[in-house]
Amino acid sequence: MPDESKILANLTPEQYQAVTHRDGPMLVIAGAGSGKTRVVTRRIAWLISRGIWPSQILAMTFTNKAAREMVERVTQLTGTESRCIGTFHSICARFLRYDIDKMNCGRNANFTILDSGEQLSIIKKAFKDFCIEKSSYLKPKLIHSIIGTAKNTSEPIEDIVFKKMDSAEFADIIEKIADYYETEMQKLNAMDFDDLLRLVVKMLKEHPEIKEMYNNRYRYILIDEYQDTNHIQYELMQLLLNERQNIHVTGDPDQCIYSWRNADYHNIMDFEKDFPKAKVIRLEQNYRSTKMILQTANKIIINNAVRYDKTLFTDNDVGCPVYVVATDNDKAEAEFVCQKVQEWQDAGKALNEIAVFYRTNAQSRVLEDAMILHSIPYRLFGGLRFYDRKEIKDLLAFLCIKMNPADEFSLTRIIKFSDHKIGNRTFLKFKAAADQHQMPIFSYLCSDEFTQDFCTKKTTTARKYKDFANWCRKLHDIPNTPLTNAFDSVWKFSNIEEALQQDDTIINMEERLENLQTLAGKAQEFEEAYPDADLTEFLQEVALVANIDNHNPNEESISIMTLHSAKGLEFPLVFITGVEKNLLPHLNSENDDDGIEEERRLFFVGITRARENLFISYAKKRYLYGHAEASLPSEFIYELPQDLIQYINYKGSYFPKTSRKKYY
Repeated sequence: MPDESKILANLTPEQYQAVTHRDGPMLVIAGAGSGKTRVVTRRIAWLISRGIWPSQILAMTFTNKAAREMVERVTQLTGTESRCIGTFHSICARFLRYDIDKMNCGRNANFTILDSGEQLSIIKKAFKDFCIEKSSYLKPKLIHSIIGTAKNTSEPIEDIVFKKMDSAEFADIIEKIADYYETEMQKLNAMDFDDLLRLVVKMLKEHPEIKEMYNNRYRYILIDEYQDTNHIQYELMQLLLNERQNIHVTGDPDQCIYSWRNADYHNIMDFEKDFPKAKVIRLEQNYRSTKMILQTANKIIINNAVRYDKTLFTDNDVGCPVYVVATDNDKAEAEFVCQKVQEWQDAGKALNEIAVFYRTNAQSRVLEDAMILHSIPYRLFGGLRFYDRKEIKDLLAFLCIKMNPADEFSLTRIIKFSDHKIGNRTFLKFKAAADQHQMPIFSYLCSDEFTQDFCTKKTTTARKYKDFANWCRKLHDIPNTPLTNAFDSVWKFSNIEEALQQDDTIINMEERLENLQTLAGKAQEFEEAYPDADLTEFLQEVALVANIDNHNPNEESISIMTLHSAKGLEFPLVFITGVEKNLLPHLNSENDDDGIEEERRLFFVGITRARENLFISYAKKRYLYGHAEASLPSEFIYELPQDLIQYINYKGSYFPKTSRKKYY
């Protein structure tokens, strides 16, 4: 039995109440840096110490990084590893693997999870098949967003179209594309991220026996970052709860910054209405930041009308002032950042302790240019994901087609490695034949039916097709377990390493091979964590990894990212750049009170990522979206505590590395 004294050690009175609350609903309003993860993990450990089986506890969060940290901490405290801790999407994917065959949704348990690029390609195909012209009104990305919103909110597409486009003129066309999208997804035995949640909710509503099974299984449910939940996640929570209502949610309305992902802060604001007997605990003591930084954050967020009243405080040092830096232009702003970074290095401090935030991805270019000029290593988040790199997608395609023989995206990707010169017209011919036999395309290629249809004639073409079929069968016959054996066998079969080495156009060969080795390492780590895992579970894990999950705090480089990506991270030195009118708050929120409040929350999140040093900067002129314009300081600058901050005027000119002048 876990040591309860260890679990409850070093908790504040408020944290203690949150951890040891036994039954009934509880809302924990956890301010930035207030030990939220400590409370969630200690509560899980405490429940286990009180005799609750780990399998009777379900804890859901939003990122794999947060889920892994929770699993590690609970394991350290209890000596027991629980697989009932995970992201919303991973938990729902697991539910569907078990019970999807009981539903009529056009998929089976070997479904593939498509990435956003593959999802968009289906919508683009619909444009082509329906002869729809792209325009400023009809764009694949906009339609993709509308389909996602419909799945997350359960609103009719017509209503969503009207909200997003100020007109319902194109609703019929978009509904037609949405139907086409769903049909294609079923043919591919595939899902997008929204389907994972939508179909579990549908399953629980339509199959009372499955709902009853989960209601009986999970005695305690915990939800992390509750302010970021959307409508479908809210429905999921309600369906999983049993009559005991042992729901424990943790979050902070002041950090709700994802409305564009359909997050609904009303879920946390209305928790006491949903659960009138709920106990509410506020965690206001911050363990991360200096007093100066916290006072700055409090002064900003108090301007929001819709929030739970709380004031962050800390026992940490007073710390340095928060600096507001006015620069002549965006290049001078980037130069100022580089100068401070180099001073930080000169003081013997590490680059991985620094982060630079901005509101939009378009702002990153000038920052990157300056860092390259000054030879400052940096890592850009929001750029190309590890799992979006070509060599990674190529190898994953071989693994995916084994799991899901209907996955045409993976099949077309691996064909180029086969050396059998199967062109698009031939592929479409094979696909049509597979449809006639009502077989997934890869299953058909491995079947006797394919041999009978295409390989019996004594011709060069027939022999080529037979060789191709044999190649497909060899891949198909590689066992899916043990995981690392399957991974190594598929890697060897793919010949991907040799293909890379023979490609004279590749200039970063070593990096690409290292990426493949990293993927192999991830398979090894996954098998060590879950010895019984198979290829299906590993690929599910890979498909659900978010970009920020790959943040490596030990990598010796600066982290640069949008403010939205900064959530959940912390750094000793933080720069928030471009705090200007029409950037932060963003132009799109100008006439929307809710929008302005969310932009202010975004600024608050950026401020509270800083532990010791914070620079807030704006440029008087910025080159953005193809032209230079004069810019004004954000209204948020004037909401800062003017008696605490210090202003710096920096004109800027590129400085030699041998002569670095301090500007404050």
